[in-house]
Amino acid sequence: MINNTNEFLVREYLDIAENASEDFERFTKLLDDECVWNMMPPGISITGIDNVKKIVKFAMKSRKHDDNVKVKINNWFTDGDKLCVEYFHAALITIFKIKVIENVCFVFEMKNGKFIKLNEYIDVSGSILIGIGLKMLLIIAKIKGIKIKRTCNNK
Repeated sequence: MINNTNEFLVREYLDIAENASEDFERFTKLLDDECVWNMMPPGISITGIDNVKKIVKFAMKSRKHDDNVKVKINNWFTDGDKLCVEYFHAALITIFKIKVIENVCFVFEMKNGKFIKLNEYIDVSGSILIGIGLKMLLIIAKIKGIKIKRTCNNK
């Protein structure tokens, strides 16, 4: 059973994902100060709101959405403490002006109306560019001053 606080969090996230995916401030308000974001690939972990904000801001600056390229939620469910969301993500990579497509599954852990853990699983089979970008994320993060920890030994 989901409590009212987490129910609001779920509804807010779903609305942001489909209708305001570039609203950085609105999204980051949903995150706990000590949140952990695990991303597969490339097998990395980003800890703490400041580091997560830096990586989200970087990602949002590198792409844009419009009526033709956006997020579409395919499925979601919650057990009250966790939220699983599967979505189709199309975006225009601004530097190359190339449309990329990926399927993403997020598993969020919620506590007191905030996301405390975000596990992101990205299917990069639809876009070579996304796969390359994710492999370069450690280098990009270092340049941008973002603290990232490798969580597995994939190269």
